[in-house]
Amino acid sequence: MTKSFIHLRTQSSYSLSESTLKIKKLVGMAKEKKMPALAITDNNNMFGVFEFAQECSRNKIQPIIGSSINLLDIENNDKISQLSFLVKNEIGYKNLLYLSSLSHLSKNSEVGLYLKDLEDYSEGLFCFIGGEYNPLMFLNLQGKDRIQNELILSLKNIFNKNLLFELQRIRDPLIDEFENKFILLANKYELPLIGSNNIKFGEAEDFLAHDALLCVSQKSTVNNTNRIQSNPELYFKDSKEMNTIFEDYPELIENNISVAMSCNFFPKETLPKLPKFVNDFNLTEDKLLIKLSSEGLESKLIDIKKSNHKQYNERLEYELEVINQMGYAGYFLIVSDFVNWAKKNFIPVGPGRGSGAGSVVAWCLGITDLDPLKYSLLFERFLNPERVSMPDFDIDFCQTRRDEVIEYVNKKYGSECVAHIITFGTLASRAAVRDIGRVLEVPYGEVDSFAKLIPFNPSNPLTLSESIKSERSLQERINNDERISNVIDVSLKIEGTHRHASTHAAGVVIGHEKISKVVPLYKDQNTNTNATQFSMKYVEKAGLIKFDFLGLTTLSIIDDSIKLIKKEFDNFTVNNIPLNDKKTYNQLSKGDTVGIFQLESNGMGSVLRQLQPDRFEEIIAVVALFRPGPMD
Repeated sequence: MTKSFIHLRTQSSYSLSESTLKIKKLVGMAKEKKMPALAITDNNNMFGVFEFAQECSRNKIQPIIGSSINLLDIENNDKISQLSFLVKNEIGYKNLLYLSSLSHLSKNSEVGLYLKDLEDYSEGLFCFIGGEYNPLMFLNLQGKDRIQNELILSLKNIFNKNLLFELQRIRDPLIDEFENKFILLANKYELPLIGSNNIKFGEAEDFLAHDALLCVSQKSTVNNTNRIQSNPELYFKDSKEMNTIFEDYPELIENNISVAMSCNFFPKETLPKLPKFVNDFNLTEDKLLIKLSSEGLESKLIDIKKSNHKQYNERLEYELEVINQMGYAGYFLIVSDFVNWAKKNFIPVGPGRGSGAGSVVAWCLGITDLDPLKYSLLFERFLNPERVSMPDFDIDFCQTRRDEVIEYVNKKYGSECVAHIITFGTLASRAAVRDIGRVLEVPYGEVDSFAKLIPFNPSNPLTLSESIKSERSLQERINNDERISNVIDVSLKIEGTHRHASTHAAGVVIGHEKISKVVPLYKDQNTNTNATQFSMKYVEKAGLIKFDFLGLTTLSIIDDSIKLIKKEFDNFTVNNIPLNDKKTYNQLSKGDTVGIFQLESNGMGSVLRQLQPDRFEEIIAVVALFRPGPMD
């Protein structure tokens, strides 16, 4: 039987615009080729490692967590040098989280690490050198043998028996030319050899799609030879092909298996952990929540009929019991603290929306400003013992002063325990078609007219293949136009790949310890803010709590309007505006809603003209029902 080959270097589409392999496809190929283990080593990031670990586990494949990171202090005439790392155990994973974070957050403008950064964070990690960014290869080209030897000795001193040399036989002239010298160096310093294929796309026939993706990232075309080009060998080869490639080094194949067997840690889903909420009363979080909520209700009951007090007290008691039983007292206290800080500092805060507005505790703590019982709102929609997920308040802050609230949170919990959340832009169907049309030099007008035929529905986006199946006009164009057919063939292979990283508009995590001990961090160069390397879905699975700090321009407009009104009516307060004002309902019934939050779209204007609302409950209903399903 052919011995299984373990791929120890693969790049997913999280190596932005460098690979066509989405995680599902990458793991699926390993399963299809009956490989028991697989590594991920994306360039300068760990964006996909949690998703990769979960997908491997689902498919009964051993995930090997890794990353390739630029090495900054090597004299190699501006060529990129890299070291690659694989996680052996939990200590190694924690160390790689730190190193990956440091490579982005250090004050140097370049992404990468210095050798000295590795000295205290090498435990539990394999380090390997080789491939297209092999620093030893570049030093050899420049005749810098002394520096080459010093680098090997330094790395051997840091990583001991965990330092490896990596052979690639991918028909790359530079790598091929250096191979014999590289093997001699491995023998001289008694370093084990491993082998890889530098995987960046799936099947051999995906080469053209990968080359086109590189063109997209370089804003070039396939006919331009003065660019970085793909290599036809970088596909996901099976064990038979890899064993044949390295048949003269059988120990290399054994070494790959041995490395895989030593790598036995990967991140798993964990329960969320909240930071401790410190208070001056020396009370537990549960007791502090009871105290503050009860005091808050007392002040609210002054304006409520005595006959209704019992109902409010019973609801508060019930909610507190559920919140404390589920261990979420700290969550309410943290949100209440930064919302009330904003209010004390005259930063406009929304009155509350979403299911959180159904909580009497939130109302008593000042998180929301509307009485849930007055509008018969249900607490259970927000939180109940059957709902295992975290509660989630959508808090709106004035757009122009939202950053002040985040800065307050930074100071209170420590900047190393607070971070924004990363988000990824992907190549959507229309963008993929337009980009590939340009890359293949098909006239823009032809491609654009085709792209406009692709259905566009942000709330329920269709993939390119789904669009083609559902639209006969698309099928006809593809069948009758060979150039468009070529564009679609390539677009289908790159659609959905990750294009760029940015920061989520609202999501912020507050950690119970330094964020970089839980998830890796990333620096958003556009906003100069620290962000998690995991997206929202995987940040929460890793055990961090997300808080939404939504910036709302409407609040800024309302605040400015109040300031102008107060110049003539000093006693004016927005909360005293009556909810039965006929002129307001007349305006809404005309569909004249520009600038009114949640009511200003053309569709909503049309519905209001038909509805002719004359009471606040009808506004509540129309906002709740204006969704694709109910509208149908």
